[in-house]
Amino acid sequence: MTGLDLAGPLSAEVGELHQDIRRKYNWAIAAAIVVVLCFFGWLAFETPRGTLTHTDELLTAERSREMLSKGPWVVHYNFHRSFQKPPLQYWLTALTLARLQNRTLAVRVWPVLYGCLTLIALGWLVFLVEPKRPWLIPLSLAMLASSPLFSPEAARGFLDIGLTFYTVAAILFAQLARTRPAWWLAVGTMCWLGSLQKIPLPFLIWVLIVLMRISLPVERQRLRSRWLIASIFLSIAAMAIWPLIQILKYKMPATDILYQEVVVWTGPTGLGIRPYFAVLYGLSTLGGACGSISFLAAFAILFSKKERPSVGVREIAIVSLAIIALVVVTNFRGVRYIVPIIPCLCFLLALLFHRFLEQGPIVRRRTTVALIVVLAAGFVHSAITIERRRKDVGDEKLIAEKLGTLQEAGAKTLLICGENPRADLLWDSFYLFHGNLRFPVTAYTIDEIRRDSPKPPLVGVCVANDFPVLRDIYPNVQVELVRAQFMCWRVAAQ
Repeated sequence: MTGLDLAGPLSAEVGELHQDIRRKYNWAIAAAIVVVLCFFGWLAFETPRGTLTHTDELLTAERSREMLSKGPWVVHYNFHRSFQKPPLQYWLTALTLARLQNRTLAVRVWPVLYGCLTLIALGWLVFLVEPKRPWLIPLSLAMLASSPLFSPEAARGFLDIGLTFYTVAAILFAQLARTRPAWWLAVGTMCWLGSLQKIPLPFLIWVLIVLMRISLPVERQRLRSRWLIASIFLSIAAMAIWPLIQILKYKMPATDILYQEVVVWTGPTGLGIRPYFAVLYGLSTLGGACGSISFLAAFAILFSKKERPSVGVREIAIVSLAIIALVVVTNFRGVRYIVPIIPCLCFLLALLFHRFLEQGPIVRRRTTVALIVVLAAGFVHSAITIERRRKDVGDEKLIAEKLGTLQEAGAKTLLICGENPRADLLWDSFYLFHGNLRFPVTAYTIDEIRRDSPKPPLVGVCVANDFPVLRDIYPNVQVELVRAQFMCWRVAAQ
């Protein structure tokens, strides 16, 4: 048979192969879309429920609310300038607070959207680094959506999920820049937005990626691009804009240039408050069934003798382990500091499961059962975590709202606490936000108000056990509202 005779059957076989691959990708992408839609629907149902009570959520809410009255170019908290965090999510939240009646939803809608965007970015990243495994895309997204370190965080008004999206997007665009160096500009943009969201973690990861590629001769040639140099300088210049505005125009101390959170304070309230490996412990306990396993999966993939990881997978694994090592060595306080690399860990765990699924029928069946257990346990853990964080604070919320109606110019607003400043009342941010207060509040302990009693007129809140002390100091105090153990009162000017 001649070569001409073979051309027809060979081309038909190649065409069928391409159609089979395209069919697999179509089904895989459809499954990935279903995962994203289910994730969005689940959180869209859960997010508006409950009352904001967590300190960090309330800080986001209150800083955003004060932007509506104080202006967007410097962050305020308790009506004083605050330089602890950059403004991006506060800008976004201020937009929704001004337009949505459900204020809980207005604060939490952006983390939900960030979470969905993170899933999409991770799916694209998986497609780039493992193009021959289409079903790895929905598997990675399902693993991330079920992670108790991701879904519950995406249902709260924290800054971490936004930083997670910008981190994953920076890694994604760095992969695209392998073949098209113009994508380095997109990496620089993600680094800038990440620094405006919370901290410049994407920039640190970018530096790690460049250092890894310099060590490889083939990659080193690709790094010789004007796009890379230009994007580095432009991103550094862009990241410097906000701190410079705060220093030059609003007199921010130069020592606060790292927002007081990039370098956590040392001492009993900062680094060292928890023992070393607290993050790894939190990863294994709070991370659910796939927490510590995903950490070990990175090592398993890096040092596997059966299948060497691709350059992109190797890069993701090393970056993930490097960030975890940095957080452990510096003894940071909690597992939330590694949330931005949780999508990478979930991808590595999904890849490990996928490799087992490609083996014989016995291994495949056992792996399928294990995978179902891990995903189901993750979703249940996440749902329980979201539900457990809801607290019944209706009585205290009514007191906060009443306090807001009593506030007036010239009257000082007090929160009277017991010996432990946070044992009786929630944080001042709770009263500022839920009371929609127009003036600052000041927290006093019983000892402090006995020692240095402010002069009337006063309005404030305390618990019933502390009210007799208040009545001894101010005989003309009037109770305005009582709910459970909480009391809202007023002291008129004498």
